[in-house]
Amino acid sequence: MTEVGELLRRVPFLAALDEADRKALVSAAKRRRFRRGEAIFHKDDPGESLFIVEKGSVRIFLVSPQGSDLTLVVLGAGDFFGDMALLDGKPRSASAAALQQTETVVLDRADFTAVIRSRPHAAMAVLAAVAGRVREANEMAGDLAFLDVGGRLAKKLLELAEAHGVERPGGILLDVPLTQEELANMVGVTRESVNRHLAMLRRKGVIGGEGRRFVVRDAEALRRFIG
Repeated sequence: MTEVGELLRRVPFLAALDEADRKALVSAAKRRRFRRGEAIFHKDDPGESLFIVEKGSVRIFLVSPQGSDLTLVVLGAGDFFGDMALLDGKPRSASAAALQQTETVVLDRADFTAVIRSRPHAAMAVLAAVAGRVREANEMAGDLAFLDVGGRLAKKLLELAEAHGVERPGGILLDVPLTQEELANMVGVTRESVNRHLAMLRRKGVIGGEGRRFVVRDAEALRRFIG
């Protein structure tokens, strides 16, 4: 298998395919590169492909009628998005943009459905992946309803540490570049509000920074903020 084939293995419902089916998808896959801040697709665009992050990071977000946005999730190498389009072919339900220089592998819906249609075990894996997305959305809705700004920020930093963290002697480096505005968009508040809470966490030694990357220095303290 090529390196693209190895990347496909990291997507649960593609890993459920046999070797021959994955090879067929490898031959149909395309690579696309995006600059930092470049739009990958917008909400309501035609949904015709699945993206797998090979290098870099991507944020999935919604934009309000007033122009503010809410980041639903940040994805890194090995993560995938656009999977809803593979199931129903309907317009995109959210927007996607590169957070940094990003390389992706793209599978068109027609190529995917040609393989998956006769593979019930892979179809079940697709449904499991979609169910996971729904659970994440439900959890985010609960956070917005029941956690204050400090709790939501603490939870988001812990989630980023789990998904993109690199252990360092001084803590866990969040290996994805984020501005304070981008972090604010993830928790659904203003940049000014996030700035105040970040400054407080820095004073307490809970977080630090390396350039545009945050460092979690005391994960237990963040968990207490959630409680």
